[in-house]
Amino acid sequence: MQKFRWAVVASALSVGACAPAVSSSADSITKLEQARAADPKSESVLRSLGVAYFRANRYSEARATLSQAVAADPKDGGASLYLGLTAEAQNDLTAARRAYESYLAVGKTRGVKDQINARLTVIARRENEASAKRAIVQERQLSSVPGPVTTVAVMPFTFAGGDTSLKPLERGFAELVTTDLSRISALKVLDRSHLQALLDEIKLQQSGAVQAGTGIRAGRMLQAGSIVGGSISELGADRLNATAIVTNVQSSAVMGAGATDQQPLDQVFTLEKNIVLKLLTDNLKIVPTTAERNAIEQRPTRSLAAFLAYSRGLQELDEGRFDAASRSFDNALRLDPGFVPAQQKSQETKNLVQGNAVTIQTVEIGLRGTTEGGAQSSSGSVGSSAASIADGLNPSTAGGATSGGVTSASAPSADASSGTGADNPSTKTGKVTVIVRQPRP
Repeated sequence: MQKFRWAVVASALSVGACAPAVSSSADSITKLEQARAADPKSESVLRSLGVAYFRANRYSEARATLSQAVAADPKDGGASLYLGLTAEAQNDLTAARRAYESYLAVGKTRGVKDQINARLTVIARRENEASAKRAIVQERQLSSVPGPVTTVAVMPFTFAGGDTSLKPLERGFAELVTTDLSRISALKVLDRSHLQALLDEIKLQQSGAVQAGTGIRAGRMLQAGSIVGGSISELGADRLNATAIVTNVQSSAVMGAGATDQQPLDQVFTLEKNIVLKLLTDNLKIVPTTAERNAIEQRPTRSLAAFLAYSRGLQELDEGRFDAASRSFDNALRLDPGFVPAQQKSQETKNLVQGNAVTIQTVEIGLRGTTEGGAQSSSGSVGSSAASIADGLNPSTAGGATSGGVTSASAPSADASSGTGADNPSTKTGKVTVIVRQPRP
């Protein structure tokens, strides 16, 4: 299970080396605090002061100040971005996600938006892990409130057989069952990622041992009323047998006689559909409508090889092997370019790989040469003296290009294709008058 030590990185980074537009020095912070005192409603000052607090690792003050800046101007992408960075440094994942989502809505720097979009996938996974930890802490309280039998959690199936290449069907088959049960309007099927995060946490606390009753325990903490579990086994060459049961979480009693079917390996989808329909009618006592039955009959792919690659990707994803999972999902897409679930998982795993590589430094490097990096006021020129102080501590891109004796003509230009989108530094123009005098005779 991969962890990202955001707060540690925040402390370790050299702030000045990344984006020196706003200094975190005590003197700069004092000047910005004086500017805020002179004009408490200046959004540009609030934003600049919040960024300075953030870079000084004064996260509580940064968050309060940046929150005020966002409230003053919800369309200021820079303020929302740094509010998200601050919240994540404080390990407040929910607040970080909301701030990042705001940045995606109003931000202008394309490359940074790509980084934040990938980072959100990592945060979603971390939120599941945090939720699992909270569930175990609150296990007694959660388990005392039974869930309705129509709230269903689908456990990974177990595989028995000599062909180890088929073992990933444990995840793939369970994913098919989850998807098809979700097509029934009378059922609420729990998200597979939430269940897997809880199973991982239970296994971790049990020192790697999977004890009997783990599914029931997880179901109670997730407040599911029913647990679907089962097994897949080989019957000679190229033939599978599948068995599934529904267990009442509250009573731990098996509901009905279960469902069993046998099919050739290349008919694995038919096998799964038969199992689901038997579970519905015989165990859950639900008769699907014609539309629901037609939806269940849909196949995600016609390629067994693509489905096996997809199943392998699910296994690798659950194990935290994101690079390997990405390759497996891409292989599934190579075999069947129209395999939509593989497309979705391929993008998810790529985001996890990219999102885990995102740091404060990569974000601030992405802001270089942009108006968001310069933290300019979105309203244009700043008139108040307080805002002028903030602008002095947070110079524009054009100003930075001409400082130190380098003219704007000789300074390197920002590469718009590298991630600024419409957010390009403004170009200043001037008028030059050339006087030509006639020579005297």
